[in-house]
Amino acid sequence: MSAESHSSVTPWPVAPRPFYEEAFGGWLGRVAARYQVSVAMLWEMSASEPLPAHGTAGWILFPPISKIALQQFAALARLDEQRLRHVQTPSAWISERRCMPYCFRCLVLNDADVSAPRWKREWLEPTVEFCTVHHTLLETVPASIFRLSSHFDAALRAISRYREMRKFEGIRRLR
Repeated sequence: MSAESHSSVTPWPVAPRPFYEEAFGGWLGRVAARYQVSVAMLWEMSASEPLPAHGTAGWILFPPISKIALQQFAALARLDEQRLRHVQTPSAWISERRCMPYCFRCLVLNDADVSAPRWKREWLEPTVEFCTVHHTLLETVPASIFRLSSHFDAALRAISRYREMRKFEGIRRLR
């Protein structure tokens, strides 16, 4: 898709809106899950430039995208570019990670839409430790969960399995 064809883009039939506090990678992962394709495949079908390189955290820690790619995704999702620009991850936050912090309650209990879990942009900030909503320490999951999951729904299943495994290990240690 070229910049010239931007006005003739056929929008996606359904595109979840990014939540105000959501991370761009999380939104892209949710769109990919909606169409049951990988984030990489969604990018390939939607953008006119190569997929940006991802580190150990895969697509959840998506680097800032170019203005042209931003325009293309905004047109496909019928969004204002500013809405997508707001959810992008700052360049200074892009780094190799072993773990990704998050608040499980915030992840699955989205106040804006209880049927739509989302990954908050603030959890990508490298020094974040506490949930600003629940005032508790954040949990962590291996960053590889996102690198190995094709889209957001797959990552949610992997996070749930990881939490169950940790809970089972904790019970086993108590015996």
